Amino acid sequence: MAKVWFMGEALIDFVPTDSPAGDAFAPRAGGSPFNAAKAAAQAGANAGFLGAISTDLFGELLIDDLQAYGVDTSLTPRTDDPCTLAFVALSEGAARYAFFNALSATALMKPDPAAFDPEPGDILSFGSISLIDQPGADNIAAFALAHADTTMIALDPNARPSMTPDVHAWRTRINAISAKAGVVRLSDEDLEMLAPGQSPADFAEERLSEATGLVVLTLGDKGALGFCRDGVVEITGQPAKVVDSVGAGDTLMGGMMAELMLRDLTSRDALASLTRDSLGDILRYGVTAAAINCERSGCAPPKRAEVLQRLETLV
Repeated sequence: MAKVWFMGEALIDFVPTDSPAGDAFAPRAGGSPFNAAKAAAQAGANAGFLGAISTDLFGELLIDDLQAYGVDTSLTPRTDDPCTLAFVALSEGAARYAFFNALSATALMKPDPAAFDPEPGDILSFGSISLIDQPGADNIAAFALAHADTTMIALDPNARPSMTPDVHAWRTRINAISAKAGVVRLSDEDLEMLAPGQSPADFAEERLSEATGLVVLTLGDKGALGFCRDGVVEITGQPAKVVDSVGAGDTLMGGMMAELMLRDLTSRDALASLTRDSLGDILRYGVTAAAINCERSGCAPPKRAEVLQRLETLV
């Protein structure tokens, strides 16, 4: 059965919480590709995780969390390198991060393209801080490009300006992958860092003229814009009683990957035939899943039945 594989960081988010002693941080399993893998599995896709995970205490928590969500960890590399940690500060529900990633399982990741043999119809999804720190960033990019001609690639840059010491190198790396990617999802902040001053429409036009069949620009609580060869779709944000926004974009990404899998849109040719109507349904699912996730602490993607039930109430 075709599967969507996610490669990138797995980390522990320490999110603010109350305690009898005062302010505190509660550990939550996280990492953008990690979260997206859980969201895809919750949305009904066969999902697997290829990012390296530490054998330390935090790594065991991460493996247990993936497995609890039904994500395949049979090919997940384990390493003695420490787990990445991230502390989260919230302001009116919006999240800011402080990452501790030096010499971590993420930063030292070295996937072997020859050791991975995708099945027909598989998707490989990449992104976020795993594409910043060396040597892991270049190793992951090389893995993506090695498979790009035979397997559909998805990319979610999830830019982090405060932890990107060499923005030029980062742009070069991201552009090399996006030129081969079938799907590119990015936020308005990502677009500004990747292509300063470029409009979403111009960025999408460039990508759609190459290998890409779908570009999605997420706009926080305002919804999302989708660009395919059949045209443009705008989906407004869904109402939510926001607890925090941790993992919202990841939940949308995972839900969108699941929708592509379930609709058998897992090749460049298939994605080229994507219609505006189908794109609208795909984005509506992702935006709604993200809204439900925001009603929970940390990243806790909803099950497919929850999303479909919410969508019925919005008709």
